[in-house]
Amino acid sequence: MARSKILAIVTALAATAAQAQPQAPASPLIAAPPTPEAAAAVPPCRPKSLVSMTVRNVTPGLQASDPRAQPKRLWRKSEKFLRSLEQPVVSQALQDPNAPMARQALVIVAEPDVWMIDMASREGRHSLDPGPVLEVRAPILSPGVAPPEFMSLEYGCEAEFVKVRAPLAQRTVRWGGVDAALHTYTVGTSSVAILLNSRTGEPHIVIQVRDGRPVTMIIYDEYRQDQPDQSELFRPPADVKITEAPPPGPRF
Repeated sequence: MARSKILAIVTALAATAAQAQPQAPASPLIAAPPTPEAAAAVPPCRPKSLVSMTVRNVTPGLQASDPRAQPKRLWRKSEKFLRSLEQPVVSQALQDPNAPMARQALVIVAEPDVWMIDMASREGRHSLDPGPVLEVRAPILSPGVAPPEFMSLEYGCEAEFVKVRAPLAQRTVRWGGVDAALHTYTVGTSSVAILLNSRTGEPHIVIQVRDGRPVTMIIYDEYRQDQPDQSELFRPPADVKITEAPPPGPRF
């Protein structure tokens, strides 16, 4: 079955899930960073071993040339470590001689350390997470666009979200030559559909639908679990110039 047809099936099932299923009970609000109470009620994503993946945003209406639609690499381990590398983006302001010709965003988190680096210019900034909860979060869906209950769906813990929120598969389809199970979870008029490899639990697709229309569609080009430790992933490259960010001001 062609991928485009499977995407249409997944989207249609997600669009009808709000009517086909009873409204899911509300779960505690997950903010970024969460309060200690919320973190205790809904534990954060904590992969026991290194997880790596390549994802693409293929939401309808998003142009293929849009930087948000380019493949993005992610690595994650435990609640402390995250690395995100985007594709190089060529500047559109070519008429401005002072505009950088390209940029490539690299974010590295090794709580409480956070580095935000432009790999094109080889420059970056280092800051410290002020806490009090020193846990990196990587929600797949956008806060404000998706219900708070969807914020616990994170890169690296997709199967864990399904196990708690949507354990029963609605349908099995063929995806890339393997069987994949479709799970949906609904809050109000919003649903999220997740397609998981039936054997390994690895994700293939995540789609959010609101009021019958897809608002976010993420495809996984690659997903690898139980990778050997690579501690260098969570340190800035040696040839990058790092500037220290000012410490955060007092909280009131």
